[in-house]
Amino acid sequence: MSSQSDSKAQDAFGALAAGAQTGGDIESAAAHSEVMAEAGEFADLIGALTSAFEPVEPAVKFADELRADLLGEPQGLLERLRKMPARVHIAAALALIAGCLLFVMRRLFGSDAPQDIQEEAVATPL
Repeated sequence: MSSQSDSKAQDAFGALAAGAQTGGDIESAAAHSEVMAEAGEFADLIGALTSAFEPVEPAVKFADELRADLLGEPQGLLERLRKMPARVHIAAALALIAGCLLFVMRRLFGSDAPQDIQEEAVATPL
């Protein structure tokens, strides 16, 4: 098959596929193609497949998971935490240790009693 007839066949099959997607008449698209013998054979098959299958919108959760899988994005909270750089893990650990130390020091030095809050006089407009 030459490259010119190959491109004509591709154009004919493209017209058939476009007709099937838009809901147009596949037979008329096959009749107008220059390679009607080849395209006509597939027009019945494309028509049968189009009538047999109905387009379905995927679930949002499935689409999000597929997108994350294809782009390599972490999916859950634990996955996102695992993917963070080491410096973030170190900073979080140091902040946790400092907070625990402050809590323990407060307990040890007996400053858990609530402090008295002194009310201040506020000037009010006349």
